Amino acid sequence: MGKDHRSLRALASLLEEYATVWQGSSPFDTLADGAETEFFQFEEDQVRVWLDVFVATLQQERLLLTSAPAAVLDHLAASQPHQVPDRAWLVMFYSVVLGTRPADEPIKAKLRSNLWLAFNDVRLLLEPTASSVQALVILACHVEEFMTPSLCWALISRACIMLQALGISPWQLDPPTRERRATSFGRLNALDQSWRLDSPTLEGRTMLFWRLNVLDQSLALILGKPPTFHREITVGMTPPTLDKLLPSQSQYPSSGAPVLFNAHYTHQMHLLSRVMSDVWHCLHGQGSDDVHTVIETVESWHRQAREVLEAAALAEKPLLGANGVDSVDLGLQMLCFHYSSLVVLLKVSSRSLRAQCIDPSQQMLRLLPRLGDMGPSLKEPYTCILWQPLQCPLTAFGTLWGEIVTKGKTQLEQNKQFLADIEHVPAFMGKLSSRNPLAAKLANITERFVQQARSILYSEGQCSQENEAQHSNPPMAFMNAMPSTNMSNASQGQDLDAQLDDLFPWADDRFFDATFDWFAWTNQELS
Repeated sequence: MGKDHRSLRALASLLEEYATVWQGSSPFDTLADGAETEFFQFEEDQVRVWLDVFVATLQQERLLLTSAPAAVLDHLAASQPHQVPDRAWLVMFYSVVLGTRPADEPIKAKLRSNLWLAFNDVRLLLEPTASSVQALVILACHVEEFMTPSLCWALISRACIMLQALGISPWQLDPPTRERRATSFGRLNALDQSWRLDSPTLEGRTMLFWRLNVLDQSLALILGKPPTFHREITVGMTPPTLDKLLPSQSQYPSSGAPVLFNAHYTHQMHLLSRVMSDVWHCLHGQGSDDVHTVIETVESWHRQAREVLEAAALAEKPLLGANGVDSVDLGLQMLCFHYSSLVVLLKVSSRSLRAQCIDPSQQMLRLLPRLGDMGPSLKEPYTCILWQPLQCPLTAFGTLWGEIVTKGKTQLEQNKQFLADIEHVPAFMGKLSSRNPLAAKLANITERFVQQARSILYSEGQCSQENEAQHSNPPMAFMNAMPSTNMSNASQGQDLDAQLDDLFPWADDRFFDATFDWFAWTNQELS
């Protein structure tokens, strides 16, 4: 599009708006709106329905605690939450209920107030107990409508720290230290016993560790922050085997959901968390891993995961109803989504591989229509944080959008196809808007990026003043609604030209650099 001052101002404003939306806290602020100082009570019949959902969710999640104490369930059934001494159970209960997205707004407002009141206990963040860790995980994953990326990261990071404080695996001393302490204190057996976890506790904490590792590594890649769990922790820890991931007969879902496929899918997500850790270190680590090696690791994981999951799907689909079959198909689509997002991220971050990221970007964006149609009515086999489907397509989106704005009509037919691909993104974001208001805002902003690209491809050129103005100003009235930036106040002439000379290489370089936070690009470059 050349050195088009007005277009660059518009794009800078859009990037600033992206940063504001992505880093804002408005959804969580809504959770506290109108919160009371006393718990609301509900009708007994309604509470019974919610308790059934709560009990089933605890069994399905299979974290540290798969059932609530009988006294807690009795107090909840009697609508006496103030009698529950451990607020963590209240946080879990109201999080799960809000996660069902009740349609009755007055009831929803009361549930929000109760959740806020239950969470307003500093012990949840300071005392490393099994219930507190589990409450933070369920709050982060189930209360999507009121979460933000940064808040989700804070909750998961805190849960990781608290689990480490509890102990993840038996503490082992190196042989010289063991011998020295045994000689000095004469109580080696007692020392061994004091640090030995019983099998059920060890199994539960191992299961939760791998669940948290998936969330921790995902958020680290999404937000560009260091993961809480160092990747060396996983070296000595084996992911839960398939027999541990399969539910017992008493825990088999009555809804007809896939069982074998879900167990295999969970195992593959645990393995993926190791791969994501390698990807993060390749992008951000000081002794960065070789990008070619990491890409081979990603591709190797994907090949094996696809073979295993397709075989599991083939074996279990004939036994499932329509919803179960659709759930399996969603899992297979999400597998491709995770794979494509990592490949695009790695290739975009490497100058030598950047030209190869076009095809995987197109493949990823072409998954979105089907995912958008399947997502609202189906539950993914492995509870996924909302920020993955919201953020991961943006790297592919930026790749193809950059091709359009930098090459314009010189490769018209190819860029028309790129335009068709990026048009999937705002439509996909819009379908996720019922889960979080951030999705609706991102849908609006990405649509305006699409409009900018469309105006470049379909403008008549500069043969008339009218068409020139249309090319210089993006379609729609978003130019007038843009938040002000330092760039929009810059003077015309040499100062502006100098600024644009510095900014113009972004389309070929930093905009595509996965290690660069392009959501906050404006704040860093234009301040």
